[in-house]
Parts: sequence; structure tokens; C-alpha cells
Amino acid sequence: MRDPVLVLDVGGTKIACGIALPDGQVASIQTEPTRALEGGDAVLQRAIALAQSVRRASRIAPAAIGIGTAGDVDPETGAISYATATIPHWLGLPMRARVQAALALATFADNDGNVMTLGEAIFGAGRGHRTIVGITVGTGVGGGIVMEGRIYRGARGFAGRIGHLIVDYENRQPCTCGGTGCLEAYAAAKPLIAEFARRAGTNVEPIGVKEIAEFAAAGNKVARQVIQRGASFLGVGIASLVNLLNPEMVIVGGGVAQIGETYFAEVRRVVCARAQPSVSDTPVVPAQLGTQANLIGAAELAWQGMGQ
Repeated sequence: MRDPVLVLDVGGTKIACGIALPDGQVASIQTEPTRALEGGDAVLQRAIALAQSVRRASRIAPAAIGIGTAGDVDPETGAISYATATIPHWLGLPMRARVQAALALATFADNDGNVMTLGEAIFGAGRGHRTIVGITVGTGVGGGIVMEGRIYRGARGFAGRIGHLIVDYENRQPCTCGGTGCLEAYAAAKPLIAEFARRAGTNVEPIGVKEIAEFAAAGNKVARQVIQRGASFLGVGIASLVNLLNPEMVIVGGGVAQIGETYFAEVRRVVCARAQPSVSDTPVVPAQLGTQANLIGAAELAWQGMGQ
């Protein structure tokens, strides 16, 4: 029997926390703005305070805490070992040690793309399948690989940096990682919005992906082209992934993926055209767990860490 665990999701714009129950449901969820520009120390302290608040309010004694976070977590030290500039001074923070000391709970932490994929693999769209690739397409592009119900981390613990697959090696499109030509630089929300503004003209009011999708649905040609371009780049990235890993399915979540079936149809078209024939029919499906995917995946991370 699994024990209830605290679960924490620390993202670039929002921190969420709740209590995960043995059936995979998450109760007592509370959220806070990340306020990332205040810096890593302030963000981590805010996350700890939110976890303390949830534990008090739930009146449940959790056995551990599972965390999904922006940035990579060193599997040995529990510190943030890689991070973009989304949260200043996030790199190097001893997340696991700080949370464990503050909450007096066994603490298990991993990259948010990894825990999202784990949640979907065990409780969501990948349930019952052995080999899953998960991709989140939102503010950035993240993801993870789950094999036999476990996160595949690679030799040094940092596998699954799907957003930094090189999809255009000749182009100088800059990425948040400091490199160029990465999938994130073409498929994430910010480049889609920038491309729409460039094509539509400089007088366009600042908008988001949701508005671009609405324009496209209403027949706006530029909006349709921009969405198709982003979906096409994602399809190229997925084609490389299925050629390399031959997963049973690819699960795509995040805000951009919520554009809907027209987006997925273009992604699948490109995968079918660009992947090897033996794997070109790999299912590419929407995530099922929505905004709770990271929390549910963080719970599974904790349960596995405790041997439950």
C-alpha cells in the first residue's frame, strides 16, 4: 500500500503543491506565482513555504515529498545542475538538501519534463505501455523518456533534453540554452508569437499562443502558417526521436499542444514523412493529465524512491 506524499511542481511562472493519494489523485492543491526574477533563493523559499502550507491544511501526514522542477537535478547531490536564465541563480541550488531540512521528509526531485513523462506513463496516456517519450511544448520545450516504468536518465543523469535536439544546424535562431538551431527555438510559445508578429506586421498587439490559435480557427492565413511551422519543427524532432528510440508512443503536452487536433495532424504528417518507414506510424498522442501531470509524476517519483 502506498502512502500519501507531498508533491511540488516548480515552474518558470507558477509553483503548485498538493497531496498525492495512493490512487494517483492529487488533493489540497495550492498555487503561487513563481516570481522568477526575484532569484533562485527566493523561489525555493516560496516553494518550501507553499509545501508547509499544504501539509498543514491537508491534515495528512505525508511520507515523503516528490518534486518536479525547472532545470536538471543532479541525481547524486540533488542540486540544480543545469538551468537556463528563466529563474536567475537557480543553477547550483541544493534543492533536495534545502527541502529535506525544512520539511523533515525524504525528498525526491527531478526535472519537470521527466516527471511529466513519468506521470503520463503510469497514470495517463501511456498507461500500460513500456517505452514512452514525453514532450512538453509551452514556454520552453522539455521532455523525458520512460522505459519499463522508470525514468531513463542516461550515463550522467541528464538524458531527455528534447528541447535541445538540433533541428536546423545552419540557422542562427538563438535558444535559451545559449546555442542555436534547437527545437525549443522554433516550436515553443515565444518563437511562435515572435514569428506571428514578424509576419503580421509590427503594429500587432502583444498576444499569446491561445489568441494565435483563435485567429487560425477563424481563417487567419498568417496564424495558420505560424502554427503549421511550429508543428512541423516538432514533427522533425519527433521523427529523430522515434528513429533513435523506437518508443511505443510519443505523448505531447503543454500549452502549445492545447491548440488541438489541427496542430497534432501536422505533427503526425511530418513524423510520417520524415521518420523511417518502420517507425513512422508511431502514435503521437495528446497528454491526458493536464496541469496535474507534473504533480502526479512527482508522486510516482517519490513512491518509487521509497520502494512502494
